[in-house]
Order: sequence, then structure tokens, then C-alpha cells
Amino acid sequence: MLHIFILKNRMSESNRVIIIGGTSGIGLVTAQYLKNKGYELIVAGRRSTDIEGIETFKVDICSEESVAELFNVSLKHYDDINALVYSAGIAAPQRKIENFDKDLWDNIIATNVTGALLTLKYSFNVLKRSRGRVVIVNSLAARRCSELSGMEYTASKAALGALVRQLSIEWASDNVLINSVYPGMTMTPMLAENVSKDKLKEIEGKIPLGRIARPEEIARVIEFLINPENAYMTGVGIDVCGGQYLNG
Repeated sequence: MLHIFILKNRMSESNRVIIIGGTSGIGLVTAQYLKNKGYELIVAGRRSTDIEGIETFKVDICSEESVAELFNVSLKHYDDINALVYSAGIAAPQRKIENFDKDLWDNIIATNVTGALLTLKYSFNVLKRSRGRVVIVNSLAARRCSELSGMEYTASKAALGALVRQLSIEWASDNVLINSVYPGMTMTPMLAENVSKDKLKEIEGKIPLGRIARPEEIARVIEFLINPENAYMTGVGIDVCGGQYLNG
């Protein structure tokens, strides 16, 4: 189950944003960053958050009925939504194909792909009215193989990349821009839960900039992409990885 948090923080009427997966990791830091920038936020996530001034509602991101209700609730608070950030996601460690777990596969695909599809389906009409912006928080795992990323996670993120490229063409005539951010290793609770400290040090040694990303560095790129001044980028995937992609 997810929770919806309504945070009213008055700015201009062109800065109302829904963040899915906004109560932990990159999504939470992005919510805090946008709040400080003056955006009005609707934040959905699996856990509570200490961002001040928030109401809580429940929604299941993998349920079409619940996702539809998310947007019904949101539009009771706002006439229009100007941007969507999808940062929900779950991961799994690498495993051999003979250890494939269908239940794990179904769970990851449901959250990382189906949840995104449902969110995009029910956000389109409101984003069409506002000529809105969409940012999908993807992963460098979608672009390159990794000893850390499980096949379920890698496949789900590759599917998300293809989805963004396809929708960028379909939505262009309606002036809805959709882009992706591809973070490399980023210091989030999900990373800490799945990777040992020794392994993190080894990874840092392979990154040209010599360190793992901070979530706020991803948030800055997301803010650029949802900003109304971004008027000519769609279908783009931006790597934010300290050169990790280049170093193999």
C-alpha cells in the first residue's frame, strides 16, 4: 500500500507536481528539494514522512482502481497538475537463472512497470490540459549490465526506458513532455539495504568522479526537466552517474 500526502506550498499555478514514490530515497529528497523551491506537491509513498503540512491517504500503486482514485483525490485539491515524477521502485540482488523466482518477478514488474503505466494512463488527461512534464526515475541498470542488479530489476528498468521513448512520440502533439533520469549508484536506503560497505567502496573506486551520487544531485536534474522552461526536450534519458556509465 502507498500513502498520498498533500503538501500545499504556494508558488505559481504552473508548479503543481505529483511525486509517486516520494516518501523515501530519491523521491523523498526530490519532494524536499521541490518544496524548498516553492512547488505545490502531492506525494505518494509506502511510508510516512516528516515533511511538514501533509495529509495522508492510502493507495495501491499496482491497482488500477486505486491509481484512478489517486488522481480523483488530487483534482479535488487542484484544478490542474503540471508535472508528474515517478520514483517508485523495488530492487533485488543478482541471481542465477536457475534461481528465478516468479513471485519476485511479478512483484518487481508490478511496481516498477505496471505501476508506472497505470500512473501515466490516469495522469495523461490532466497533463494534456496543462501541457505538463513527466520525469521517470530510471536506473543506470537499464543501460548496462551490473554484478549488483538482478535480472528482474534490470529488465523492469529497460522496459521503463522503452516506455518513455514510445510515449514521447505519442504525446508530443499534445505538448506533454516525458523524460527519464538514469541515476548511477546513489546513496539511498535501498542501496544501503542491498550492498555491503566494502562493496560500496569497491564501486566508488570504479566511478571516474570517485564517489557515489547524493540524492539531491538527482533531484536537481528532475527539477530542470519538470520546469516549464524545459520546452524542447522529450524522450530523453539523462545519466547522472559521475561517469560510471563510461567506465564499464
